[in-house]
Amino acid sequence: MSLPVVSNAALPADVRNAGPQAQKNYQAALSFEKVLVGELVKEMVPKDSELSDSPYASNMQDTLSTALVGGQGLGLARQLYKEMQSS
Repeated sequence: MSLPVVSNAALPADVRNAGPQAQKNYQAALSFEKVLVGELVKEMVPKDSELSDSPYASNMQDTLSTALVGGQGLGLARQLYKEMQSS
């Protein structure tokens, strides 16, 4: 599974100004957050509901995941980024 692409515009200003390696680290952290939230959303949907059976189920789940992580995300990416920078 490949990680979703993250635009440079989605990066905080301090990350953009820190250089290419910092940008790469933050993009990886944000991509991981998107994948994790996507998996959580899929697990939250009951297996016998319309959200899991409809032909649009996957699109709705992906849209919800993207909306949850949009902007500054949930904060997990920032924490991961800080850990990556300190090591």
